[in-house]
Amino acid sequence: MHDCDVRRTQHAERRRLEPVDAPPAIVARQLSKVYDGAHHVQALRALDIDVPSGQRVAVVGKSGSGKSTLLNLLAGLDRPTSGELQVGGRPLHELTSNEMAAYRMQTIGVIFQAFQLIPQRTALQNVELPLVFAGLPKNARQQKAAEWLKRVGLSHRLDHHPYQLSGGEQQRVAIARALVNEPQVVLADEPTGNLDSATAGEIVELIKELCDASGRTFLLVTHDTDVGHRLCNRMLRMSDGQLDEVAA
Repeated sequence: MHDCDVRRTQHAERRRLEPVDAPPAIVARQLSKVYDGAHHVQALRALDIDVPSGQRVAVVGKSGSGKSTLLNLLAGLDRPTSGELQVGGRPLHELTSNEMAAYRMQTIGVIFQAFQLIPQRTALQNVELPLVFAGLPKNARQQKAAEWLKRVGLSHRLDHHPYQLSGGEQQRVAIARALVNEPQVVLADEPTGNLDSATAGEIVELIKELCDASGRTFLLVTHDTDVGHRLCNRMLRMSDGQLDEVAA
């Protein structure tokens, strides 16, 4: 082989080995949300944000700052008044109702402050529910739900109902439910807000462990900057519907 051929081969090998930058998991451009009713409220004001894939980012701010509005838009529960919003490469501002439902099922998982478990269903059945909507066969979805409950330390609580579980255990069930469909992006709304400090610390470590192990993007909305620092590696402050980077 000639020297020039060797150099071309080596160059090609280097190109194959070089990492390819993944597209951002979340991109917003000039994102605005206005509520018109008895009062005109501009919840988000021409907001821009880029969240790389695999990053854990906290959005902190006071009540009424706009952080819950942003979470609702990212969760596909509301639509922006203007601007662009992409999550996992999907342009949420352009999706039809059916496409938005598919997005909620396939691309994101949400962890709520109040757990939002169905009281009549067992822990296994609560975690299994997203898989029912995804059309997974019964045996496969029960096996997968049981596997996720084991990962959050609740293999001994499969048949317990929410009222038979502590607050920390209920939040573990909610975390398993949010992750069972293996979403690209996980959203969390004050996930430790209803827990005592010791249990909150356990939940913080569990979320970090599960997201880091999978490389999932994680976005936390909270008023608690301490939780934001402990759980995330980037922090943004929401104020009057706009975001500012918080220095580490």
